[in-house]
Amino acid sequence: MRTIKTCLSAIVSYPDLLQHEESLSNSQGGAGSVSSCYDVMSWVAYLESLDDVLEILRGTHDNISKSGDGAATSKKDHVARTTTLEAAGRTFRISPTLAPGITHTPAQFTKEIKQLMQARIMVGERSVSLLPGSYKLWKNHLTFLTGLLDMSDANKKSGGKELQKIYDHNRIPSCLLTASTKFKHYRAAVSAFERSLVRLHKMPRLWLMYAAFVVLYDPERNPTTVRRIYDRALVALPASQHERIWEEYLCWVTGILPSTNSSSSGEGGLSVTRKGIHKVKYGFESPLVAEWRKRGWGYGQLQSENEYIPTVPAETALRILRRYAQCFDTTFREDLATLCITRYERFGEAASLLLQLLNNQQPDGSSSGGGAFLSPNGTTRHELWLRFADVCTAHPAEAKVAGVDFDGIIRAVLKGQDVRSGGGAIAAGGNDLGFKVFDNTSTAFGASEDENQQITQEADKDSHPAFNHCRGEMEGTLWTRLAEYHVRAGDFELARSVYEEALDAITRVRDFSLVFDAYIRFEEGVIEALMELMEDEDRHDNQIEDDQEYSMSDENKDLDILLGDNEHNALAADDYPGASADVELAISRAEHLTSRRPLLLNRVLLRQNPHNVGEWIKRSNLYLDLGEVDMAAAALEESLKSVSSRKAVNGSPSTLVLTLVDIHENRQKSVEAARNLFERICSKNEYEFQDSEDLAQCHAAWVELELRQENWDMSLELARRAVSGNIGRKGSKAARGLSRSLRLWNLLFDMEESLGTIQTTKDAYDRALEWKVATPSHVLNYASFLKEKKYFEESFAAYERGLGLFPFPHAGATLLWKNYLTDFLERYQGSKTPRVRELFDRCLAECPSENASEFFLLYGEYEENHGLTKRALGVYERMCNTVPASEKYTAYRLYIAKAIQYLGVTSARPIYEAAISTLGDGPASRICLEYAKMETGLRETDRARAVLVYGAQLADPRRDPDYWKAWHEFEVSHGNEETFREMLRVKRSVQAAFSTVNYNSAEMGAGAPKVEALTEESALEMIARSEGVEVDSKKQPLIGGFVQGKRKAEVADLGEVERRAARLRQATAAPSSGGDEIDIESIEDDDEDEEEVPSNGVDNSANGVSEKAVPAGVFGGLAPSIEK
Repeated sequence: MRTIKTCLSAIVSYPDLLQHEESLSNSQGGAGSVSSCYDVMSWVAYLESLDDVLEILRGTHDNISKSGDGAATSKKDHVARTTTLEAAGRTFRISPTLAPGITHTPAQFTKEIKQLMQARIMVGERSVSLLPGSYKLWKNHLTFLTGLLDMSDANKKSGGKELQKIYDHNRIPSCLLTASTKFKHYRAAVSAFERSLVRLHKMPRLWLMYAAFVVLYDPERNPTTVRRIYDRALVALPASQHERIWEEYLCWVTGILPSTNSSSSGEGGLSVTRKGIHKVKYGFESPLVAEWRKRGWGYGQLQSENEYIPTVPAETALRILRRYAQCFDTTFREDLATLCITRYERFGEAASLLLQLLNNQQPDGSSSGGGAFLSPNGTTRHELWLRFADVCTAHPAEAKVAGVDFDGIIRAVLKGQDVRSGGGAIAAGGNDLGFKVFDNTSTAFGASEDENQQITQEADKDSHPAFNHCRGEMEGTLWTRLAEYHVRAGDFELARSVYEEALDAITRVRDFSLVFDAYIRFEEGVIEALMELMEDEDRHDNQIEDDQEYSMSDENKDLDILLGDNEHNALAADDYPGASADVELAISRAEHLTSRRPLLLNRVLLRQNPHNVGEWIKRSNLYLDLGEVDMAAAALEESLKSVSSRKAVNGSPSTLVLTLVDIHENRQKSVEAARNLFERICSKNEYEFQDSEDLAQCHAAWVELELRQENWDMSLELARRAVSGNIGRKGSKAARGLSRSLRLWNLLFDMEESLGTIQTTKDAYDRALEWKVATPSHVLNYASFLKEKKYFEESFAAYERGLGLFPFPHAGATLLWKNYLTDFLERYQGSKTPRVRELFDRCLAECPSENASEFFLLYGEYEENHGLTKRALGVYERMCNTVPASEKYTAYRLYIAKAIQYLGVTSARPIYEAAISTLGDGPASRICLEYAKMETGLRETDRARAVLVYGAQLADPRRDPDYWKAWHEFEVSHGNEETFREMLRVKRSVQAAFSTVNYNSAEMGAGAPKVEALTEESALEMIARSEGVEVDSKKQPLIGGFVQGKRKAEVADLGEVERRAARLRQATAAPSSGGDEIDIESIEDDDEDEEEVPSNGVDNSANGVSEKAVPAGVFGGLAPSIEK
């Protein structure tokens, strides 16, 4: 009762907390209302207020503790060390020494915090007693209670450290627990957890918090208590929520935290099966895992100073893990096997579990079906086999006790890839670990034929997937494990025979590397062992000599006569009689094995794929490196019989023939053998090629062979016969394709031009063109050959035939026409003009517009040099209408330049107009500038201005400022006030027209600044700045969306503007005194003088324009009035 009064007095001292207390104490509600003491949110707000106050007070207390204790020695120290804070409406002034205005000393302040903590516990108990079914209140209350232990750990002094040192492994004497404040807090929290689970036993979060709390703060460190809590949770919760319990349960048992990423972590690469699933699925991490991560705990990590990781006995852990693997997640058997190997040293059980996974059996021994076992950790079947082989090889006795016959399994798999093909079954049995490993226990080796037949039938029914595993995938590993098994047994000769058998049987390079490296290591180990034996023998011989010297001494002669010879020394000398010979034999055996490696590897590759051309070539090179030329030739002859052209890989079959010819010609110096080989391949077609190009390569090699032997006629005859189409078997596809081989035709053309006559060369080219096997390069070569021989018309006929084979849009047509026209013009030098024009017209009629520009230029140049100017200009005009849009601007400029050159400047006007109407906006605006420049040069300013006005609608001021700059300079040089204003008006209208057009950065320029959306005011300011006019920023547009223009107050409509413009034209009609420029500054000043002066007195005159006197002739009769 006293504690309750103390707590209430502590609460009453805080005005904010007192309000919560009064609202909850008022249990009388209005009609139809619920009392506030049964409102969950009211209690939650009350508890949160208490927590906030405690947090403020504890933070201040920590700061005071860090600053140090002791009383103030002076008034200045007293003022300096006074702490003032306000919490929940109450003000604290804390100082080491009591003084006026000081409310608490540090000791009193600490007592105040403890009282408020007791009040917090009391309020939490009141809330859960009134609302025992509220999960939110229970969780808040339990979180605070568990936090008390954290604070006690943080404030623990030397007594706590001594208590920690006393514990014996996981137990602390009970006599010390009852006197511990931490134990009292622990018992209170446990009691609260038990009371909460009476109503909320279906809440998995509370079970997880309870178990994590006991694991972290139980002073007895009793794993049985934790195990019972998890078991109670599994019984109370539905099966759909067991996964959340099992994750934390496994973490506590194994001490391995779930991985936070896709890679495995933990001991030996092991990770719990359910990797981070709750963090993703439920939005939070389990309490135990989160706390362990916070403290840096985990299996194999160093424990902190005052805490340690609770350990679970091995047998208890194994039983829990077996129950999880059997009842909840059968895929956990893989992790269980890993734990048995790395931590619990249960190698027999690990071998049994791995064999179950390889057989894809359920824990009860039944087959799971559905194919091979799929590891949730991403473990491949190869890795499972490696683990199984490593365990059985390293611990054969334990594996045999568990019922795993490793030798029988490996022999059966290597012998026939299956139990049935091996003619027997493998030893299988069960164990007493709660798992049935095999259905039957039998042995196949040494059994009778009837027993083997019966076992084979049973295997047909049950067909273990472990034995059905593909031998190629694990062949090398299994061979090496089997050899290691015999090495460990001491049967070295049997192990060596296993290695040799493996090298003759394997078909994969990876397996060959594994077996060969293991074989080399084995031989090296034998050499090292024999060397050690020799060293021991030398040391033993030295010892014998010392003993003999001692025995020959006078004082030991009588003793030797009585005892006889030293029998032990005699036997020791004969222990290793041939050690040196054995070492030499082992060394020679290792050297021979090393020298055989390339050929053994090549044999493996050829056994894997006998159609590998590159490996056959490599095999012949290996024999050549050894100096065995005949063996190299024999290997290639064998390759011609083994390699099928349809299945050949890593090279073409013709490479085999060419390599064999090279060996006959250069190594064996037998040209006749090479000719015989070519005769067999090319004429008799003993080897059937799939691709005609391979056969063509052989024919070309035969021709080159005869050329090297200087048999010119024979080589030319062979080249002609190769493309004749009358060689080899008629039904051979490769032989029929020789007549279309470009390799042979190119060879024939070169040979005819070098060794044949002009007529035979022409016949060869004509036959190629007739058979349509010629290419544009052949046509060019043919025409060039005829041109060199002065057969010009025949060369033109060759061009015509080539153009018939390769018309537009073929890529070669452009090249043919270009060379054709160039050669024709070079030949006739301006004569035969109608024929030239006909050629050009034919070319341009067929040529696509993308490729027509160069022909138009060539045509126009010809007409300029040898034809008529009118025709030349017609060609250029035709070019402007034909070329694509991207080239029209350049074409029109060329057309204009030629027209000006031949017909004068004025003749370009219609061309300019046609260009402007045809081109796009950008090129058209540039043409307009050139047009205006030409008219200005002719002093046709009105025409130039009209062109600029027309082109203005095509030039956006944002993208084409040069256009407007040119117009501005034109008006400054040749205009007047009205035309300058007209230019500004047009510019504003164009800006308004283009204001809705957006451009990206690529169109505006890579370095152009980003264009932001303009408001009405910013648009007005931008236009004013660009025109050199200042506006009143305080004036707002009259209508939203329109910028208010500058206009005099007395000008009410456009009629007045027209009248003024008429007067201005009448005034400017008088003759001027000279070519003086218009003073734009004066015009704008006059214009602004007529405007109303703003009330704010701001000067709106234009800036940046040079001042110059206006000629009097501009104003005419108005000059006297202006002067006045």
